[in-house]
Amino acid sequence: MTAFDDFEKMKKTGLPEILVIYGEEQAMVQELKEQFLSWVNYDPADMAQSYFDLASSDRDLALEELESLPFFSDSHLVIFENLSNVTTVKKKVFDDKQMARFESYLGNPSETTQLVIILSGKLDNRLKATKLLKKSASLIEAKELNPKELASYFSRQTNWPTAPLNKIFEKSNFSFSVIKQNIELVKTYIGDKEISLEAIEKAVPKSLQDNVFDLTSMIFSGRIEQARSLVADLRLQGQELIQILAILNNNFRLYYKVALMRERGWSEQQQVDFLKANGNPRQHPYPVKLANQAVSRMAKGKLATGLQILVDLDYQLKSSSANKDFLFDLALIKLSEKKA
Repeated sequence: MTAFDDFEKMKKTGLPEILVIYGEEQAMVQELKEQFLSWVNYDPADMAQSYFDLASSDRDLALEELESLPFFSDSHLVIFENLSNVTTVKKKVFDDKQMARFESYLGNPSETTQLVIILSGKLDNRLKATKLLKKSASLIEAKELNPKELASYFSRQTNWPTAPLNKIFEKSNFSFSVIKQNIELVKTYIGDKEISLEAIEKAVPKSLQDNVFDLTSMIFSGRIEQARSLVADLRLQGQELIQILAILNNNFRLYYKVALMRERGWSEQQQVDFLKANGNPRQHPYPVKLANQAVSRMAKGKLATGLQILVDLDYQLKSSSANKDFLFDLALIKLSEKKA
């Protein structure tokens, strides 16, 4: 289950006395925060609801509000955001005295107060306050969504077909925050019209990863002039050669690894599992699928030669006094000569 599934489940059972929404996926934490505030109809003018961003609010006032009995209703909602004391982040918002008061409350929470803590980061399990929270609070952790979970969530949010969503995921590098941003761009672009792949291509700007993926395809197919023109365009846009090379190098490494795994007869899922267990825990299946399609028409030896050219180029860009654009252009020519 995802954090969003946990949140929907909680909505059905009701808000607990203490709820903690947290996680290292900051964009998802913010999405859950927005959904929560909407669900409780948060209104700053409502005297039965109090919100404190502890990074900037008066911390003593926040604790007084937490410890006080409700005056205008039978219950009181108190929201603390950015309580970094309970995370592995070194910066703290509560001093020792304030933290002792907070821990005292957690040890004996009020039945008339509902405390919601919203924070980005990893909980520090060594701390007394964290142990108290894990004992008495309901926890919703925002963890990275896999492609299937992303598809399920954004399909519910947009009611769009699978193909357009997959295109947005691909152009967003499967990043939750970028996907959300690009979906808003597409919505603005199409207005009341139907979603289409063409609309996505026009509305969503190409990322550097997109452009380098195109560059990789041009190299593999020997389209040297197009490859050189694309690099020139990227340079005019202010992209650094070392950034372009880093992504190009990663593409070649992935393709070479996939070629080796295909020789062993591994399925795409086995390849993804291996890559996750060996240096890339966030490996998504889609790039592996694309790599399989590409290397099926290529010789492994040519991929290995291409990798060596890129390794040499990396060294030259960092150490040589020669013109870097010339060195990159020369490498492109060498790579294209090794086309499949």
